[in-house]
Amino acid sequence: MERIEREDFWSDSQPAEDIERAALDVLGKGASWSSDIDIWGDEASTCLSMIRDEGRVVEVLFRVDLRVIQKQDLARLLDGFQRARVLLVDEAAQLHEPTLAAVLQALQASTAWEYVTDPMAFIASLSEKNRRH
Repeated sequence: MERIEREDFWSDSQPAEDIERAALDVLGKGASWSSDIDIWGDEASTCLSMIRDEGRVVEVLFRVDLRVIQKQDLARLLDGFQRARVLLVDEAAQLHEPTLAAVLQALQASTAWEYVTDPMAFIASLSEKNRRH
């Protein structure tokens, strides 16, 4: 798979308002420390952030907190993403359709899932990885 650089995501188009409407409906507007960053939700939990440069969106970040997100809320957010016709990129730079099935599969393959399902085993695996390097 060809690596997609972050600055390439929004160079030719801008996110549809469906994304912002869904985020506002599900997460609510969050506090931001900059006029160039819009945040929905809580940065310490599930949130969506849009970073702007000269008024143009240059980066969109979506973080799912597996400890607190409700399945129906995630589905509502993803419906907005589908209407906006976007793809999601995970921590391993893999592309995913914004469907509940695809996102749940990606989440279950994530390091966050490993931690949430068995924190002690996850921490032990980090120690083991550090010993090998």
